[in-house]
Amino acid sequence: MAVLICFLAAEGVKLYEQRQFAAAEAELRRVLAIQPRDAQSRLYLARTLVELGRVSEALAEIDRALATQTDPEIQFQAGSIVRDLAERRFAELDRLAPDSAAVRELAGRHFEQQGKLPEALGEYRAAMAKEPGRPGLHFEAGNILWRMRELDAATEELQTELARTPRHGMANLRLGQVFLVRNQEAQAVVFLERAVDVMPEYTDARRELGKAYRNLGRSADARKQWEAVVKARPDDDQVHYLLGNLYRQLGDADRARRELSKHREILERRQKHE
Repeated sequence: MAVLICFLAAEGVKLYEQRQFAAAEAELRRVLAIQPRDAQSRLYLARTLVELGRVSEALAEIDRALATQTDPEIQFQAGSIVRDLAERRFAELDRLAPDSAAVRELAGRHFEQQGKLPEALGEYRAAMAKEPGRPGLHFEAGNILWRMRELDAATEELQTELARTPRHGMANLRLGQVFLVRNQEAQAVVFLERAVDVMPEYTDARRELGKAYRNLGRSADARKQWEAVVKARPDDDQVHYLLGNLYRQLGDADRARRELSKHREILERRQKHE
């Protein structure tokens, strides 16, 4: 059976590379009917479906591949397919409507992924000029400004976004972080609590809320947030450090020692792999 699966998979890949996409789909589906957890074949099926113009089906296959695998190589390949899809969409939009708000927004995201923040900001502002009411653009601009540490301008953009969409989770998080940097914890808490309420599984929001609580002297509340982050993300070295120091402040020497030891272990393990 294993030999048969390998043969069918190889045949499916060969047909894909020969651009015989309909035949490749048939072969790859035969493989997956026998071995549904074969993530590599599922990703080749996704690539084949993209070439056949069936993008929604391709995305569903990518989701299935990621649901059965934690292999970094599979995750990298899945990300590569998605990036390719985004570039194709951008090229098509650029051909059909080269100066539209949608194209300028996509261009901004493309520059942002490359780390070209001023260029990304310029594209987002061009998109706003074309379509002032387009949802999310003020957040995108505010997020770039936050990353560039232009806090006054970031605040203005984020507040504009929240005036339109009060429960925009990331806009609440970024504005809370702006107030944290400014040591305005009481204001930060308002936005960070809303971010956690909107995105309860997003551990970055809980970590930042814990910082605001700690600076306000609300140690029990900070501990609750950071313990939730440690449970969800045991490899987050920063939160082990924060929690270790909080336990030390609370007089719990044993817990403090354990958390700070985990912090050091994670950093040492990371350095070995760099």
